[in-house]
Amino acid sequence: MIPWSVRSPGGFFISPSYERSECYEFIAGRTKNPWLCWKVKRLGAFSLFSEQTSTWTCLNHAIHGWNSGIGISQANLVGFFTQMGYDPDTLHLEGITSPIVSVKDIYRQLPDQPDIVTRIEKASGASDKPSTVTTGDIEDAAYLADIAALVSQDSRWCFRIPENLPLASETARFRDWCLFTLATNTKNAELCSRIPIRADGTDVRMSLQAQCGFQVNSPHPSRVHYGPEVPADDDRTRMLITTLNYEIPQAKDLPLERIYAAYDRFLDELKHGTDPRHVTARLRFIDRVQRVPDNN
Repeated sequence: MIPWSVRSPGGFFISPSYERSECYEFIAGRTKNPWLCWKVKRLGAFSLFSEQTSTWTCLNHAIHGWNSGIGISQANLVGFFTQMGYDPDTLHLEGITSPIVSVKDIYRQLPDQPDIVTRIEKASGASDKPSTVTTGDIEDAAYLADIAALVSQDSRWCFRIPENLPLASETARFRDWCLFTLATNTKNAELCSRIPIRADGTDVRMSLQAQCGFQVNSPHPSRVHYGPEVPADDDRTRMLITTLNYEIPQAKDLPLERIYAAYDRFLDELKHGTDPRHVTARLRFIDRVQRVPDNN
């Protein structure tokens, strides 16, 4: 918590102020919560010619919203959230912002790891137990094979994926999609011919094989480059990353500016959101602010 002894020196036509008051005013303006303004104290006597941080300027920001940018330092805002009991690793549980550390973003970057194929080969060998294989195991192995195929540019990885395994994010089957993306990335028309034309009533000209051939053989330059297929479920994504023995960083260990940006985005959601989740999060936030001791 910012102690009352810490003061902002002010500037041209701006009076000195308590940094703690600036913090309350900033949050009151961002969340449109005038009740926080009663915690704001003016530093010194009233000035007619200088801008001052006071209960009344705070009320104005709380009523009309704060749109003037950063009102307090990054360290002070992060410290205030810590004092209120917020944790950057669990902030998303409030239900109005996404996790600060995105496991999907980390997963998308796995192909950049120099030893990724070696790790996938090791993980695939360890899980090769036919008597205990479940549907989930098969799907997990398919996601890893997809990465290995794109990184190694070896279609044999695609053929490790069961022929009829569906893919949640696409209408194509997983193996077909693996071949399609690999063929597109490598401009290998031969791989397109290995994508079967399914007897599902789709016009052959609109089949995945035809789309593959069109993209690969197009005379026009293309910047299309496919990354690995990412699981829709964060828990599965996290499990696959840890299966490969890569670490997932904690949000609290990120640079200060990343944590500040997350809390600032949270405040912005509190200000603009009107659905029940935002209202509930806003009420919890106000309660936390009001329970912060005011005597340190």
